Amino acid sequence: MCTTSLKRVLFALIALALPILSLTSCVADYVDLESFDKFTEAVFPTKADSGLSDEIDLYVDYSTCVAEASTSEFFKATHPAIVDCNPNYYSIKGKVIKLETNDRNKSYELLRTIKEVNNADLKTAVSDITSTNHQAVLITDGEYFPNNVIKDNLDNPYLAPYIRSWIKADHDIYIYSEPYVESQKHNKFRYYMIFTDADIENNLNDKFVRSAPEASDVLVLHLGSGVPVPKFSKKFPVINPTLSATETPVKNNVFIDTALEWDDILKYMRTEDIDEDYFLRGLSVNNLSEECFAIKKIKAVVYQLYDQYQEFSDSVAIGGHLPQFKPDEFEELENIFEIDDKLLKKKGEIAIKIHEDFDGEDLSTEHNNLLKVDLVIDEADDNFSDNSDMKDGFIWNSISAANNHAPNTSLYQSISQVLRDPKMNPEKSHKPFFTFYIQTPKF
Repeated sequence: MCTTSLKRVLFALIALALPILSLTSCVADYVDLESFDKFTEAVFPTKADSGLSDEIDLYVDYSTCVAEASTSEFFKATHPAIVDCNPNYYSIKGKVIKLETNDRNKSYELLRTIKEVNNADLKTAVSDITSTNHQAVLITDGEYFPNNVIKDNLDNPYLAPYIRSWIKADHDIYIYSEPYVESQKHNKFRYYMIFTDADIENNLNDKFVRSAPEASDVLVLHLGSGVPVPKFSKKFPVINPTLSATETPVKNNVFIDTALEWDDILKYMRTEDIDEDYFLRGLSVNNLSEECFAIKKIKAVVYQLYDQYQEFSDSVAIGGHLPQFKPDEFEELENIFEIDDKLLKKKGEIAIKIHEDFDGEDLSTEHNNLLKVDLVIDEADDNFSDNSDMKDGFIWNSISAANNHAPNTSLYQSISQVLRDPKMNPEKSHKPFFTFYIQTPKF
């Protein structure tokens, strides 16, 4: 065993004894967590309900793209999943949008007997979808012909306002782009646009995916806030054993307790090897090509909670009026933790470690530190607009000879204009996508 590893083992063994050896002298420093659940629920409430009901709407573009879908293996495979949702079936026949049925058997029959009616009013259909609180699916080729003057809107981002409003409401859109040949001569795409919320368990997209065949030529694009839903390893949380830490059982939160002094933590967690230096591991983010934003950097934002929590806990103990706190009342601490950029870039894994510029100046020297750590997006890129592998599935050549069969970029532009907007980038919101809490000794 190398000297460094031997030291780490010996240190860990000594650390295991520290809580017992120091119990009588330090007991007054430890925070009583009995009221911590009430505190976090009152001050840092979890995300509200999505606001979407269980009701499902199906909008079908009656133009050639769906009329010819009966030969599509992808359409046939996903058809039952849509019908099984018992949707409100809306037909889009030119400018007429009509509720046909909400009977699943009738929906099944209608999907199999589409009679072509062109020039679907897709703008109104998507406006209707995004103005309700229903999940919905729209099957269309994306062509929008509002009148004979501007033909087929070659570069009009006509859906951008509705995509933007749905995403701003913290919902999600999944678009499946299936290539097909229309009327045996036009290379186009059939789109399955699913309006849902990723936070809903067994949502409409989940149901759709379970039936969708693995088709290498079908692209999927996920439009959302860009704030990821973290994935957890089976052993999460993976806490560095050197810390001799315990995971305190606090409802709905990861709470880490360590009795180790910060000087000792620093001494054994700065080897420049992430397998030795990590504080917490076991979670990752999805950086697949289907995501509309590529996450480049993640920041660990740390707040000191000690004073506010003690005030809250004391009020609970005496049955008094519970104090209320605003986010800006919590002191933000600088240079405590950071994310290993190399591991994030290579595997999408988030390994939290001590910041390279850590000096402990912001930590308390009078009492234990009760810390809240928020993981936020610090840098993200539009992963769609300049990604040829993805964007090519949202551009097709116009079927109109009057336009010389020029590229139709209207759907591409509808998406791109939303993603290029700096206000839509998750790095601007700094919205936490994961939070955990730590109690450490004073510095």
